[in-house]
Amino acid sequence: MQLKNGLKTLFIESHKSPVVSIQAWVKTGSADEPEKLAGISHFIEHLVFKGTEKFKPGEIAAVVEGAGGELNAYTTFDQTVFYITISKEFADLALDVISQMMGFPKFDETEINKEREVVLEEIKRGEDNPRQRASRLLFKSVFKKHTYRRPIIGYDRVVKGVSAKNIRKYFFENYVPRNMYLVVAGDFETKAMKEKVTKYFSQLKDEKVKKLKRPKEPRQTQSRILVEGSTFNQNFLYLSWRIPNVKHKDVPALDVLSMILGQGDSSRLMRRLRIQEALATSCGSFAYTLQDDGLFAVSASYEKGKLEKIFAGIQIELNEMLLRGPSEEELQKAVVNFLAHEVYSLETVDSLSSKAGSNELYMNDHEYFKKYLNLIKKLTPMDIHKVAKKYLKKETLSISISSNEKIEENKNLAKIFLKSFEKSLNQKLSLKEKNNKAKKSEKSVEAHQTLKQLKSLKIQTFQTTQAIPLKKETLSSGGKILLQQQKGLPSVSVKLAFLGGIRLESDAAPGTAELFSRVWMSDTKKYKEQDLLHRLDLLSASLSPFSGKNSSGLEMEFLSPFEGQMQELFEEVLVHPEFSTSVLEREKQVLIHQIKSREDNPAQIAMLEFSKAMFKGHPYSKDPLGSVESISQMKTSDLVSFYKDLLKQKNFTMCVVGDVENQKWIDYAKKLNLQLNPGGSQKSNFKLDPIQEEIYIHKKLKKEQTHLVCGYRGITVTDPKRYTLDILQAVLAGQGGRLFIELRDKLSLAYTVAPIRLMGIETGYFGGYIACSPDKTKLALQKFKEEFQKIAQEKISPLELERAQRYLIGSHDIDLQKKNNLCQMILFDEIYGNNPEEGLQVSDRYYGVTIESVRDLAAELFSQPAVISVVGE
Repeated sequence: MQLKNGLKTLFIESHKSPVVSIQAWVKTGSADEPEKLAGISHFIEHLVFKGTEKFKPGEIAAVVEGAGGELNAYTTFDQTVFYITISKEFADLALDVISQMMGFPKFDETEINKEREVVLEEIKRGEDNPRQRASRLLFKSVFKKHTYRRPIIGYDRVVKGVSAKNIRKYFFENYVPRNMYLVVAGDFETKAMKEKVTKYFSQLKDEKVKKLKRPKEPRQTQSRILVEGSTFNQNFLYLSWRIPNVKHKDVPALDVLSMILGQGDSSRLMRRLRIQEALATSCGSFAYTLQDDGLFAVSASYEKGKLEKIFAGIQIELNEMLLRGPSEEELQKAVVNFLAHEVYSLETVDSLSSKAGSNELYMNDHEYFKKYLNLIKKLTPMDIHKVAKKYLKKETLSISISSNEKIEENKNLAKIFLKSFEKSLNQKLSLKEKNNKAKKSEKSVEAHQTLKQLKSLKIQTFQTTQAIPLKKETLSSGGKILLQQQKGLPSVSVKLAFLGGIRLESDAAPGTAELFSRVWMSDTKKYKEQDLLHRLDLLSASLSPFSGKNSSGLEMEFLSPFEGQMQELFEEVLVHPEFSTSVLEREKQVLIHQIKSREDNPAQIAMLEFSKAMFKGHPYSKDPLGSVESISQMKTSDLVSFYKDLLKQKNFTMCVVGDVENQKWIDYAKKLNLQLNPGGSQKSNFKLDPIQEEIYIHKKLKKEQTHLVCGYRGITVTDPKRYTLDILQAVLAGQGGRLFIELRDKLSLAYTVAPIRLMGIETGYFGGYIACSPDKTKLALQKFKEEFQKIAQEKISPLELERAQRYLIGSHDIDLQKKNNLCQMILFDEIYGNNPEEGLQVSDRYYGVTIESVRDLAAELFSQPAVISVVGE
């Protein structure tokens, strides 16, 4: 549908959940900005929330969250997107809000000046983030003239100096109906929704679009090396090549090439750099396609001293791809993953909207993904080989390195790689190798069968999910399985947990639970680690161990046609793990590096120091990753012992959500359970001494921002007051919450400010977190305490209570669109002794919370001594 003012709207019906997503896509991003206004699009993204003709500052968030909705926005190189996800009952409200933001923002001078400080804090946050710094260096190395070379967030000098006049002018020249479109997805009838859209959006003025003509990037004729020194522990390498824009015919093949090279645990780069050797802490490849030329990149993050070996490993895989191309099996595995991703994308209305919006922006066809998938299906190994040879050339290669090592040494290593890479490009296959290649290219029966199963699925976007009441079965051993059938989307989420986690660790061996979860899925009696990872990627499924404060377990997600294969893999990992010594040593290296790199994440340090003081002498005080010393000394026998203590028949709780048959999974759970050792969970209760006086910790780090945590002892996970605590948190949280309004909107103290909470078995905590400039830390702490005391002494308003209730109920419904979220909620309610049925129907619980009960709980919490953790200057 297109209105008279030029606004186009896409309607996508999906009746699986009573939720609607409304997104406004503006075809202007940071790449459209003149140099003197670099970052204005991102600034405007913030400012349209700060008041319109109808809504005063703060009211937009208040009314949306008060209706149980979620709202936000983001800016990219090519577009700016504003979105609301909300119950279908309040779709009119969402349309009203977005139409006001897009047509009638106030751009009040006072609000602009307040928000300047917030955006400047966001820029500082990026300066403290090693990955963001490395990403900026990547684009700077690839683009010398095009505006993609600039950071999307812009520069502090622009944010400090841009006038209200220039902001208004830029907005009304670009954020106009003919330069934007709406995407509406979810539970509605199209005819009625068209009338609503017309009502709210036809009032927007039809204006001419004035967009900057983007500079054209010159052809690259020689390789580039760009090295930046850093003070971070984590180092980053990017090898990148320019590729055509998103509409080019080679893009599907480039996407598949990137998947084969570096996406998934069995991809070539992951296998060589992360699995076979612990050279990289993370690695991969991606094709970043844009409105104008994009880039193809290979990436790796690594610790000091490993760059030379990483270059060598990358070269081996690039040589193999350029010389021989991919195998038929690798191609089919990639196709399976693309098709499976299409099924998973139907799970939420947000993903439906985003997919349609992106296709409309770049291809002028919101259903282009159907054509795209057909193009993917038609690709051959030769097609992938051709694009690899066409684009991965030495003269068009840009190497960017962000590292704490000597700049000249890194440049020399990059130059050596370039010479070696150039030499390898001239290699030719011998006749014998060509014959071997032909043999290797024969179709894998397994890959072909998997693809055939997936292609047989019949999926419709608008189908209704049929939920059947929750079923619980207690096994003869005392273990339990809970099942929530959902007929509709053919996907399944499974989680199996055992009480344990860090509570099961000995004080002498912190980090055991974390290391155990990383090594558990190594080799099994039947499969080697690489075989497992290959099979999972082939099925486009996930299977992974987890470990936390109170539990450890296994979880998996898959499409229902692959149920049998996934059950077999799950059983192998659960019952027959072999805890490979080589995998243990590899993961120890990675974990030790992660511990050493902690100073790159001051927020994490602040929370660790906070937990140590808050829970002194209790397992919750431990560093979940352990220490360099404890991890270094860990042996296979330690993990085997942990496994035996954890996996007991009575300590078994499984949850299954999705397109399944209940009895089949009950029988499967019984089979698994009987293969475990008899016995129950380690239900030790840990004593916790009271905090007698305020505790203040300050760890100095030279960073752009200081990270502050201020909290108090909380309540247990089974406490009946937990619903009241949710309300208390909701009053303080969100863009319409007190902390956001008082500390961010009014005082511009930070970009990030939020309440924090933990509900544990013996106790928990509740408080707030903020990241701000060092000179604002004292005021931020003062304001935290003032807000906490205010809510403890004065009743919240009926409007605040209603907003919190609706927000929590709405968020609950939005979250439970995902089977993974639903499965997790059911599982942990059962494990901790709560009623899962109660968790599925929360509205009565939240509506039962009173103004007085919120004040009483706040008074109980905030009358205790505070624990304060500060990390920074």
